Amino acid sequence: MNPLLTALNIAYNTQVPLPQRQAAAFGQASFHGWPEHAPVYTFYERAQRWLDEGPDRFWLAPGSPGYPNSLKALPNAPLVLFGHGQADLLHTRSIALVGSRNATRLGLRTAQDLAASLAGHNWTIVSGLAEGIDGAAHTGAIEAAGATIAVLGCGPDVVYPSCHHRLAASILAGQGLILSEYPPGTAPMQGFFPQRNRIIAALSDALVVVEAAVRSGSLITARLAGNLGKPVLAIPGSIHSSQSKGCHAMIRDGAILVETAQHVLDEALAQLPPGKPGPKGNPAVLCTTDKPGQRTMDGPAPDCSPLAVQLLAHLDTQAQSVDELAKQAGLSPEDTLCALTELELDGLALCEVHGRWVRV
Repeated sequence: MNPLLTALNIAYNTQVPLPQRQAAAFGQASFHGWPEHAPVYTFYERAQRWLDEGPDRFWLAPGSPGYPNSLKALPNAPLVLFGHGQADLLHTRSIALVGSRNATRLGLRTAQDLAASLAGHNWTIVSGLAEGIDGAAHTGAIEAAGATIAVLGCGPDVVYPSCHHRLAASILAGQGLILSEYPPGTAPMQGFFPQRNRIIAALSDALVVVEAAVRSGSLITARLAGNLGKPVLAIPGSIHSSQSKGCHAMIRDGAILVETAQHVLDEALAQLPPGKPGPKGNPAVLCTTDKPGQRTMDGPAPDCSPLAVQLLAHLDTQAQSVDELAKQAGLSPEDTLCALTELELDGLALCEVHGRWVRV
């Protein structure tokens, strides 16, 4: 039997009980004599056409040489994987960034900056290509000319959400990988995304939740990572933000509170398997906040005006109106708005909903 057809038969022949298929996938049982399952042949035809359409497309099964050892630790390891892009990223040191689809502007900026910094330090960024934090994490890695893996809850040729077609193309154009356990042509379904999360958790050497509501799929991913012995980290936020309550609950339950990329790196390195490489070809450049002569995330840019420097001292992660900031800083509303605009251009301030401002 054709090796790909064999792998698909083991993975998707639902007429055979899953434990028996898992045993066959890991070479512990024979698959000969199984009843035929017509959809398997449809999956095979689609997969073969997709594999023939272009370079950098591949499939893996647990018996394949390139199948990641980290996934074998899962009790329900994927029985087949389809990838498009840099297959070697499956074996590099990586950090997962996940969070809310309905993220705040501050959360999006935090995820993007954090991913850029970690990718710049030669770590692969893993996420799920969803709207919100996932998309920001992939974008940050790409902007840093770093590596990123997008794990999908649909076929490897299906972009979901559709608004991320350009982002998916950028991942493939750079040092990236799109990965799925579902055959080409598989449409997204609600139950596929929790399954996808276990792959994100297993591939990463540490997992960071940037923003999450109390009932969030990101918390499921975090729990899976914790069960696998991976460091689970959470970024705190405002006590008034519903998108921070999930992270706060994680911290109360034992997740590690982190505030900077260095905190994340310290925790990830502490439990990194010996000899695990960074992405090949990544120059491991420092992020802009690490370069000599440039601002850090806690300080103003060297060319900030005196008014901007004065106002920055009164900005916080708690959103405030222009009038409130003007009163605190002893400035006119006009000068305050000019200073805020300058700080926003420098990446130090963000305008949230209803014209309220926060510090980045």
